[in-house]
Amino acid sequence: MKVASIIIISILMVISFAIMFISLLMAPDSNSFSGALVGSGDLDLFKVSKERGIKKVLKYSMLTLGMLLFILCIVLRVLLQK
Repeated sequence: MKVASIIIISILMVISFAIMFISLLMAPDSNSFSGALVGSGDLDLFKVSKERGIKKVLKYSMLTLGMLLFILCIVLRVLLQK
């Protein structure tokens, strides 16, 4: 394996652990995917609500880390094909 692929694999591991940690920080009563997983009673999926504070930061960090994970997986796949 190339050095670049080893670096990307280690970055992917760090990002995946960060995603798991952030998902545990999300409140189970939130109107997000984690609230649906743990069975929130007041789950209003189509209710328009503004998220503020730490909920907003956690939501956008999950979105950003998820997209970064997806992109790096594609880059790793391309590097391993060569």
